[in-house]
Amino acid sequence: MFFREYCEFIEALYIVYYSKISNNDKNINYRKIKKSYDNFGEINEDFEDIYNEITTGAVYTLKESDLTFLRSYNGLLLSISRLLKLNIKLHCLDNCAYVSKLCSLSYDNDKFHCLQCDNKDQKQFFTFENKNKKVTYCIRCINFGRSDDHFIKFHINIPVSNLKLPERPSVKLSDVQEEASTTLVRNIENSKSTLIWAVCGAGKTEIVYEVIYRAIIDKKNICLAIPRRDVVKELSERFARDFKGYPISILHGEEKILEESNFYIMTTHQLVKYYNYFDVVIIDEVDAFPYSGDECLENGAKTSLKDEGSLVFLSATPSEIVKSSVDEVIKIPIRYHRYLLPVPKIKIEKPKVFDFSRKSYFIVKFIQEKLEKERRILIFVPEIGMCETAVLYFKKCISEEIIVDFVYSGDENRSEKIQKFYNREIDVLITTTILERGVTFDYLDVVVFGAKHINFTKSALIQISGRVGRKDYDNSGDVVFLADNISKDMKAAIKEIEYMNNLARYRKLNRR
Repeated sequence: MFFREYCEFIEALYIVYYSKISNNDKNINYRKIKKSYDNFGEINEDFEDIYNEITTGAVYTLKESDLTFLRSYNGLLLSISRLLKLNIKLHCLDNCAYVSKLCSLSYDNDKFHCLQCDNKDQKQFFTFENKNKKVTYCIRCINFGRSDDHFIKFHINIPVSNLKLPERPSVKLSDVQEEASTTLVRNIENSKSTLIWAVCGAGKTEIVYEVIYRAIIDKKNICLAIPRRDVVKELSERFARDFKGYPISILHGEEKILEESNFYIMTTHQLVKYYNYFDVVIIDEVDAFPYSGDECLENGAKTSLKDEGSLVFLSATPSEIVKSSVDEVIKIPIRYHRYLLPVPKIKIEKPKVFDFSRKSYFIVKFIQEKLEKERRILIFVPEIGMCETAVLYFKKCISEEIIVDFVYSGDENRSEKIQKFYNREIDVLITTTILERGVTFDYLDVVVFGAKHINFTKSALIQISGRVGRKDYDNSGDVVFLADNISKDMKAAIKEIEYMNNLARYRKLNRR
């Protein structure tokens, strides 16, 4: 099934072999490619073998070892070029019942449909002419590889078997989590889509454990997708521990571990590459960048599902679009420790405070009082360019003994600084929205500096507020929105937090 050395003549052969031209025209083109190869003057035994096999119509049957290799690429739509980089003789796949060939752009009822990103907007397709033949491709997902109606792609779906099944993970759920988990299992059995709308710190991940375990037992293909690769890394370690011994495929921009497995953890960017493969797709942080608002990523998740597959969304701040797109919304308005969410307070300051030309006596007092109580402080600023200036500003305002530092997405020492903050080696950490989610610090209070800024959306403000009071032994704290006037997003964030608290009280979920 394999060849040793790639050359462009091999790719040219396969492009002709899988083209839509007549057999007579194919034979003419084969001879032209062979003549070009002979004139090139360098011998390539792989090309000659493939040329002879194609032109004589040789039939190949895949061995079990070949299937084992190919299973790692289950669910993907693989181009001719991509498979040749794996040194696979493509015609050897022709008689395999587990490999289908299709164009990733379909045409039906005078309309194009992209199978890669589910695009149906006819304005987002482009047509050009190639040797008197029209070729159309999808503009929207071009960054994921061209999806067109001319070149075929290979879809591999080989059953995975003989895997040692994991023991049921040991995870303790609260009554609210247990109810949500049971409902979720039932919805998936009925092919329904579900949104788990749970407040920050409610334990959303634990709720999907039973769904994932049952999918593995039933040999269903299941994917947990997350927008951010650092969360993929964190969750893959967690699931490797809790589903000990069961292989997990892990895919993100820096790493691709493809296992013989039914369980995948990946970024939402990787999910777009899969087609008609997963029985269940769980998307965590569905409100987060870069997934939220990206039609290519949002619709690409749907094309990765089988026809009767189920989508599950997890979010503390879902959009109205997500809420309306599912069959059922399960609301969890209380954290696992059953204390209500801290409600942010608004503090109005003069505009000059926010260009650092005027001292904020409120912040000075806030920092001093909190540090005296042995707490620590995160101060969120809206732009990266403000971080360093903010550090200088706060150092001027407070005692030199207080350690202030900053962190942002491109900071080379990001992990080290966050660890220092965990270890209490930093008292006040200035940050962008990079720390709005995915971190848990105890004895924490938060200030959102310039909270009316456009970058502080309702979703971001709710996530930021959710950093406070996450521990059972430290279930409260202060969140302050500091601005020179009140924005709609500030009002909306507070309103939604209060709504969840009121819902928790109404359902008698909170400790009283």
